[in-house]
Amino acid sequence: MLGLVVEAISGKSLGAFLQERLWGPLGMVDTSFSIPEGKKGRYALAFANDPLTGKPQSVLHALGKPLKFECGGGCAVSTAMDYLRFAQMLANKGILEGRRILSRKTLELMTSDQLAPDVRAATTSPVLAEGYSFGLGFAVRTQPGRALLAGSAGEFYWGGAFGTYFWVDPAEDLAVVFMAATPSELRAHFRTLVKNLVLASILD
Repeated sequence: MLGLVVEAISGKSLGAFLQERLWGPLGMVDTSFSIPEGKKGRYALAFANDPLTGKPQSVLHALGKPLKFECGGGCAVSTAMDYLRFAQMLANKGILEGRRILSRKTLELMTSDQLAPDVRAATTSPVLAEGYSFGLGFAVRTQPGRALLAGSAGEFYWGGAFGTYFWVDPAEDLAVVFMAATPSELRAHFRTLVKNLVLASILD
């Protein structure tokens, strides 16, 4: 829905707007809503069948079909390095390589708890894990305990529709991007595993 709002206000496609305001300024040269013909050989494919159920599975961009529209909720395609530039900008409070991309106050709003206590208490969605709430675009950790994952209060994260995952932990000065073509429920296992392994490697 927000993608459609952006298109209506800007008069541009969502991809053109993001290229102008975000992907271009961040130097995200391999990020878009489609894979150019010359780059398709670099695209990591998912297993043909879900390892958990044995049923066929696929990732949107591997189908080779044009998108019906550029959706902001799970249609973009990128590389680990491009995604890390985005995550590092967030970790730097909106700045990358000396250039401000997002204002400091905008990022504060995005990474602050935006749910009233009664709303959070009534939430049963598995997308919102125990110990977390929602900011404007991210899940935000509200306390060190009660969560199933290791982490720090104030960290924020989001997962992609087909297995990707990133989080920023300001307390640890950490930005992590995990890329996987895992469209099945197995993605939850790998996200938990990679996060616990990364945080367990912190020695001090």
